[in-house]
Amino acid sequence: ARQAMRRGAATRRTSTRSLSFIDEIQELRSTRGKPFSAEALSEAAAFKFPEMRATNLDGLDLTMPSFFEKRVTLVAISMRQIGAEKLSSWISPLAIRACSSSRARNHTKIVQLSIVENPVARFFQSTILANLRRLETDPLLHHTTILRVGDATSHRAALAMRNRLVGYVFLVDHKGRVRFRASGEATEDELGLLFEQTVNLVAAREKATQPA
Repeated sequence: ARQAMRRGAATRRTSTRSLSFIDEIQELRSTRGKPFSAEALSEAAAFKFPEMRATNLDGLDLTMPSFFEKRVTLVAISMRQIGAEKLSSWISPLAIRACSSSRARNHTKIVQLSIVENPVARFFQSTILANLRRLETDPLLHHTTILRVGDATSHRAALAMRNRLVGYVFLVDHKGRVRFRASGEATEDELGLLFEQTVNLVAAREKATQPA
């Protein structure tokens, strides 16, 4: 229900304490896969998306949020396959809307980020990237499908992503600030809130980029 979602000058009250695997399983069950509901953040409550180095499927080393090119960007993040499977419920509806409007195409971006924290994985990064390329068969999406290998404790804490079994989405404005966040599979009401906030942020970006 709408009342379960937050708007305006909300604050991040979600605990950033790391969970054990058993704790993650228990939380996944008790919250039905949604540690927190969708939340639209006002400018006062917004916070910077943490700087993060990664590599996309084209093999380009990049740094977020500068990679977002000051566009209104949906960042869909997963650390396990179980979480990744829920992200399409957010990505596909927004992508369909964006493709149907030249205005949206000019001002928005969708990024899918996989985080692998196993320290040994850095020795197999090229293999992981190759596997991801096979999964993402559309070459047009390789540029915005991204892999981060290495410790992400500080990034997970900054974004309150304490449960690694869950997929998370963050809408970042043209100033690199998180203005919407959600977890798990999208509901109809949560998508409505995402669309509404995206429209608001696109309008703000248009105003900011208009010539004086």
